[in-house]
Amino acid sequence: MRTWERVGYTVEEVEFDHDLHEFNVVQSGEIIATITPADLDNMDAIIESLDAGDDVNGWEDGNGNLVCLNV
Repeated sequence: MRTWERVGYTVEEVEFDHDLHEFNVVQSGEIIATITPADLDNMDAIIESLDAGDDVNGWEDGNGNLVCLNV
């Protein structure tokens, strides 16, 4: 599993459902959001965006909520 460092928070890839992984957004040692992709294609797109350095602030978490960071 991978971890992406951003200013003020990290995104941690965690096991979820077999090959499908979730992404915990951790700020100040606390999980403030979990991004759950709908399928493997969506998961790959999330990883690609994170690898490109994208910020997750404003992303949908997969449950209709927006990730809101205080950075």
